Amino acid sequence: MSNYNANEQEQKQAEQIRRQYISREDNKIEQLKKLDSKVKAPGKIVGTIIGVVGALVMGTGMSFVMVWENMTIGLILGIPGLIVAALAYPVYFWITSSRKKKYADEIMNLSEELIRK
Repeated sequence: MSNYNANEQEQKQAEQIRRQYISREDNKIEQLKKLDSKVKAPGKIVGTIIGVVGALVMGTGMSFVMVWENMTIGLILGIPGLIVAALAYPVYFWITSSRKKKYADEIMNLSEELIRK
């Protein structure tokens, strides 16, 4: 072997690469973060999609009223769009609450292990 000495930056880079190959199962904080993400992510995704769709429909209705001066179609699109956009947070809250109940025991046990160490 050669007598090559890595400088500090190369040592840090080698350590980062090495960490990628270490088993993640042993790292309980990573498991806890993944479980927390499993609880929150679906509600955020669905809530965001519902909110964006509602806002787009409402915006289309507003465009009909303001640009094309078609009040009837504008209100037919705008009011349901407003209702759908307003439902985004309750849907997010409902999904997140149901997933909290589903994963609560697992998260509590894992966090208890981390706190007690």
